[in-house]
Amino acid sequence: MPVCCAVYGYECTRQASLGDFELLPRTTSYAQARDWARDKSSYHLTALLVGSNLTGRLSFELEAILSFIEHLDVIITDPQMLDGSDLFALCPQTIPTHGRHDGGGATLMSDTFSIDSRPEFIRSCLRHLHDDKFCTDTQFRTLLFKKVETFRQRRPFLEVSYFLLYSGLESHARAVTGDRANRNSSEPICKLLVLREFDVSIERPAELARAISTYTHLRNALFHNSEHEIEINVNGRLSTLKIVDYYFNFLQLLTLVVMKAIAFDDGHINWNSWIDRQPFK
Repeated sequence: MPVCCAVYGYECTRQASLGDFELLPRTTSYAQARDWARDKSSYHLTALLVGSNLTGRLSFELEAILSFIEHLDVIITDPQMLDGSDLFALCPQTIPTHGRHDGGGATLMSDTFSIDSRPEFIRSCLRHLHDDKFCTDTQFRTLLFKKVETFRQRRPFLEVSYFLLYSGLESHARAVTGDRANRNSSEPICKLLVLREFDVSIERPAELARAISTYTHLRNALFHNSEHEIEINVNGRLSTLKIVDYYFNFLQLLTLVVMKAIAFDDGHINWNSWIDRQPFK
């Protein structure tokens, strides 16, 4: 008798082995799987997790990982014993919701087109989450869960989402670089991103999206003044920075940082997508 979790809102069309358990898709149709996964008005049953070592902790972690992949909230039920020839028929086909909030589109290609990308990311992410020393040394768990919570909020507030992104990146950067005492958080963040081969500087007047100070100025405006914008001096002229203008850049940058943290690269990731908005190559 298998132990089983129902998965709602995650796109998959191929069976995948994820260690001691299997991910079984409800459909092999790309169009159907995508429609179910991207529906923002309901959670659709899209897959089952079946295995002997499924636990509540594992389903909780997988829920975050699959949500990160979709950049939409995914639900995984608690493990339970199911007995039947058609396990899908034993689970509710949909779960109503007040609305799922789109975090910007899926971060990995569909398994219809890139068979191994999603399973390999899931396996790698789980390995690193279960490595307590790695999570302590890098604050990876904090980075991942704060990133995911930006779009899993019942009603996302821009200021809350932005602060989650910044604080998650700062914690990760300070842990990896060992720079915990510097009062200017731009410095450890820039060190980390350069280490991860991102083209950034603390200051870059000609390209403010690549200047880490841009994101720090906006964090400070939020934290100290509850403002969504701030005026700064750029080469002797006042320039207004607005969170809404740089939010996508920062959101996508954090997505890429999560992947870099676990050395994931399926060959399709465009590492400049936080600037040019093209997720895949």
